[in-house]
This record gives sequence, C-alpha cells and structure tokens, in this order.
Amino acid sequence: MPQPTLGSLFAGIGGFDVGFENAGYRSAWQVELNPINRAVLADRFPHAQQFEDVRHCGAHNLCSVDVLTAGFPCQDISIAGARESNRDTRGLRGARSGLFWEVIRILKEIQPRWVVLENVVNLLAVNDSHDFETVIRALADCGYVGFWRVLNAQYFGVPQQRRRVFLVAGHHRMPPIELLADAAPVDAIPPASQSQHWPRPADAWAANTLL
Repeated sequence: MPQPTLGSLFAGIGGFDVGFENAGYRSAWQVELNPINRAVLADRFPHAQQFEDVRHCGAHNLCSVDVLTAGFPCQDISIAGARESNRDTRGLRGARSGLFWEVIRILKEIQPRWVVLENVVNLLAVNDSHDFETVIRALADCGYVGFWRVLNAQYFGVPQQRRRVFLVAGHHRMPPIELLADAAPVDAIPPASQSQHWPRPADAWAANTLL
C-alpha cells in the first residue's frame, strides 16, 4: 500500500501534521499565512511544499491528498474575540472565519478522501447555531458525511482545559465510528499534571462529550 498523504490548511506550526505523520501519513503540502510559522513548518517538514495564502491555492497548485485538515480561523467565532473587539461574533460572515469557504472551495477542487476540521466550541452556538448547520450543509453539498465531537485537551496529557470541536468526514463514505468514540474512558490516559486526583468522576469522562 502506498503511504497515505496529508494536506494541511491554516497549518500553524504543524500540530495536525505531527499527529498524522506519527500515524504513518506523509505531509504533501501545508498552507500557512504567518511567515514565522512557515519557517517552523519548513524546518519540521522539509519534504512538504509550503504555500502562503489559502485564497491563492487550489487544484492548480495543490496535489491530490488522502486527508485534508483545516483548523480554520476562529477570531470571528470565539467569545474571546467578541470581548476583545467589543462586538457580537460575526461567525462565518467575518473576514477571518469566513475563510471556511476557501476550505469548501478546495474540497470541491481536489476531493480528498477524508477531511478533518477543528474550531472553538462556540462554533456550535454562534448565530443561534446557524453557522454550525452551515458547516454541515456545506460539507454535505460537497459529498462529505461524518461525525463531530467536542474533545478537551486535559484528557490527552495536557495540563489545561482546552475544549475544541473536531469534525471528521469522508467523501461519499462514513468514517469508522471508532475515530470519535472510545471503548473505555479517556481517563485511562495518564495526565501530564501529577496534581490530578484518581479516580475521576464519571462526568469527567471525555466519552460523555460524544454528540
């Protein structure tokens, strides 16, 4: 079997890429606007092509990949962003979070087998939940169906509360439910902080965030 490939939009410094490469994938290309982040990507993934602006990328310069990941901008979605700018959240209508539509355009052009999206939890509620409905509908219109789940970094060895929405979808195929459902409580994973007390109550299980 050929090695599966990954394409990363809004790549940051390559968190998704590290995870997928540890799982046996190879990063084919990464798109990241910040030049410092791109320098980190080039150092960590010298085998991958780096691109600057998602708006200038598509089938004309991105090769086909098995998986596309996108932690698209959250500034117009997050509650923190609204507090900082003293305004209501604009959601997908905002100039930054609205770059989600570039993800959809690229999905239509290169049609990877799988797509993984990530964003802040407020995506579920912003604009009376219409934005999350829009995300699901836009993916479905491209032929992608799948599951979504809220995960908290504290259950995966990171000593902080960091809840994020993850959505995994396949092109005309459902992903295995095991991707987002646990056979046992995630509390079985030892935390990074030794101050955590054991056992933890049942309502602290990450399994209960499956939605």
